[in-house]
Amino acid sequence: MDVVDPVYTQPFHDIGPLSEEPIGGSYTDLASWTGISLDAPPCQKAGLVNPRFPNYLQSYNIPAQKQAYAQFASAVSGTSAFNNSLFIFEGYSMVGVHAITSDSAAFAFRDENLLAAPLITYAPAGSDLDAQAAQLGDQLRQILHDASRRTDLRAYVNYAYGDETSQQLYGSDAWRQSRLKALKKKYDPQGRFSFFAPIA
Repeated sequence: MDVVDPVYTQPFHDIGPLSEEPIGGSYTDLASWTGISLDAPPCQKAGLVNPRFPNYLQSYNIPAQKQAYAQFASAVSGTSAFNNSLFIFEGYSMVGVHAITSDSAAFAFRDENLLAAPLITYAPAGSDLDAQAAQLGDQLRQILHDASRRTDLRAYVNYAYGDETSQQLYGSDAWRQSRLKALKKKYDPQGRFSFFAPIA
């Protein structure tokens, strides 16, 4: 098994993580390492609340990430009700996504390179705790959004919290919204897949 070169891992150690757990494995273990495998709490029916607050980003903003990390660490440490929460920064090869011009498809966010996704996990304990979780998630998302200097928030629909607008989920171009609605009507005429963030 190969060892990851410290030139890549040392910057993460330099941040000062709340905890470290050195384990070995391969790329197929990534979901397990990041707490999002099929048997991880967010993917189980364990009675937990798991709201996410996604934000597509063009690039990393180190000062904003530090600010978000400090706020997240403070909010989830110790005996916090949110101490099983995650903050994932997803970055994948975008060659195929960028190869298709943005104006040729209904998907709006082809220029984005990263996805920031805080996941606030907690056991249900009433509306006050729900409001605290929503406030934390909104604050973390807003820190990164403000640093992006974009006027519009761009959210990944599968992680959406639920208060995002149709434009934030599907793009602000009227033609794009119309095209998506037409595709939805064509492939789901009975509206069976309209229970969450429906396009039409």
